[in-house]
Amino acid sequence: MAGSILAVDFGNVTTRAILIDLVEGTYRLIARSSTRTTLEFPAGDVRVGLRRAVERLTDVTGRRLTTPDGRIITPEQPDRSGVDHFVATTSTGRPLRTAILVLVPDVSIASSQRAAAGTYVQIVETLSLDDRRSEEDRLNALLASLPDLIFIAGGTEYGAREPVLKLAALARLAIQLVQQGGNKPSVLYAGNGDLSPQIRAMFDGLTPVFIAPNVRPSLDEEQLEAAQLQLARAFDARQARRGGGFEAVGGMTRLGVMPTAQGYDLIVDYLGKTTPGNVLALDIGSATSTLSVSINQQMATTIRTDIGLGHSAESLLELVGENAVADWLPFAPGQNQLRHYTLNKTLRPVTVPETLNGLYLEHGLLRAGARALLDAARPTWPVNGAGVLPPFGLIIGAGAALTRTGHPGYNALLLLDAVQPTGTATLMADPHGLIAALGALSPVNPEAVVQVLDGLGLERLGMCFSVTGYPSSGKTALKIKITTPGGETIRHEVPGGHLWVYPLGSRQTARVEVRAARGLKIGGRARLRAEVEGGLVGLIFDTRGRPLALADTPQGRAAQMPLWVSEITGDPVREIVGAGEEFGESRVQAEAPPPGRSRPLKALKPVRGRGGRRRTAPPEFDESEDDTLDELDKLRQ
Repeated sequence: MAGSILAVDFGNVTTRAILIDLVEGTYRLIARSSTRTTLEFPAGDVRVGLRRAVERLTDVTGRRLTTPDGRIITPEQPDRSGVDHFVATTSTGRPLRTAILVLVPDVSIASSQRAAAGTYVQIVETLSLDDRRSEEDRLNALLASLPDLIFIAGGTEYGAREPVLKLAALARLAIQLVQQGGNKPSVLYAGNGDLSPQIRAMFDGLTPVFIAPNVRPSLDEEQLEAAQLQLARAFDARQARRGGGFEAVGGMTRLGVMPTAQGYDLIVDYLGKTTPGNVLALDIGSATSTLSVSINQQMATTIRTDIGLGHSAESLLELVGENAVADWLPFAPGQNQLRHYTLNKTLRPVTVPETLNGLYLEHGLLRAGARALLDAARPTWPVNGAGVLPPFGLIIGAGAALTRTGHPGYNALLLLDAVQPTGTATLMADPHGLIAALGALSPVNPEAVVQVLDGLGLERLGMCFSVTGYPSSGKTALKIKITTPGGETIRHEVPGGHLWVYPLGSRQTARVEVRAARGLKIGGRARLRAEVEGGLVGLIFDTRGRPLALADTPQGRAAQMPLWVSEITGDPVREIVGAGEEFGESRVQAEAPPPGRSRPLKALKPVRGRGGRRRTAPPEFDESEDDTLDELDKLRQ
């Protein structure tokens, strides 16, 4: 059995490191650290951030993990220094521009696109032999698309040969026509395996070639894993060419620097096959966002490089529009306020909100971006994409904005608003980037992946019960009976438009009976009985309806949204500044429900008072006293 593992994920803002090792024969998460990514000015080298993150692990564990020149020590030494495996992932940089060349569009293109889904790929051109374009037009289209990679697929095993070679010849001609000094695309071939030697020889000395087994060995069979691994290698090769220290980091690993999103694809696929129900993982990052689902054990992954809360904040606002963000704000934003906010976030992606209104702006962008990502992804799912969300038994949130609000209840609320699940679902958070690390580790040590996941490596927020339909405000929507293992019985009624939390801790169980009011459903049924486990938040009962009904006016949302935050976190209701034009700079305050009892929303009057600022969780960066440029000089010696 292999031993210790160091996994590092380079995000656009944060570099995270985790140490996994054997504890009494079972793999466990030992320590974690994070620091600011140093890809951009002034360092321009991710190894500076890598060294800082690894040194923090050394401080925590007492284990020396690097040599004096910053290289990771592998394998683990007799004195317990170093690790047996080092894996690295990244979501930095622009996506891999990819042109797909296939024989039959309906079959091969779909398989190629699914293979590319787990990597940061932008499909810039799709060509097939029956697309009715002339050879010259196909060549011009391929050249004009400026691809980083040409993905050739098609032909079943022992099937078509000449048409596949014709596609390869087109790709070869396009690469030869790239001007000297230009960006010559690499080639990935995942077609008829009989032709692999000829394809390799055709491009030998011209451009790097990656060969994978056929993604479509027969019409009714699809195998994507090997092609996804080769896509990751192509991504790593492109990262190495762009500099920033990635070539050196990749040289310290066995598989190179893999795309972060591929980890979600692999882990969600595993969870979908080993846990009951469907699985959804949502990662909202600074520059990119990823949504992976396993529905009926079928995978679908969507990656958007225009949805993010830092580097991509401006493009996110352009995508969804100001109204979509304003719908999630409990105040009326000023003229150009949203545009100025997103421009500042794009220029300074590491800044965090300092005021309550700034926090709502940040989370309004998050909610609107997540809804846009879901809308874009649903047509690719293996179920009907219309109406409310299909049921998911497990929902995982990732990314600092979703997992580092400073309160697990707030994390859960953002996940509920972003995904709007139906029925019952377990909510989990991945604040340490564990999924990306485990995904990169799976080809090297799948046993460690399984054991770390089973060992509660993710944070369990709790179980949510969400009503489908349109509950009436002020009228009972759910009647709840909770029976604890000790025999205690808790009965509660939740009116429509509210959240109620029963504080059942992690590893604690209870028997829950829920009855929905007339016209409402929970998991497609009017009544539900289940043995459930709690979490950091507990059991969450959501009677706000699906689709989620937000008030039409800022004043209405100023009554709704702070109350929802209070109900799920237990914190006092915080007043909102500038809820509407007629309120000017007055403040609107929602009334908190009495303890243990939800209450319907009431019409509220503006009140005067001194507004406070909401404290936000600071980014989990290490405060390093080292000079960045001095560290860079040491690495380059």
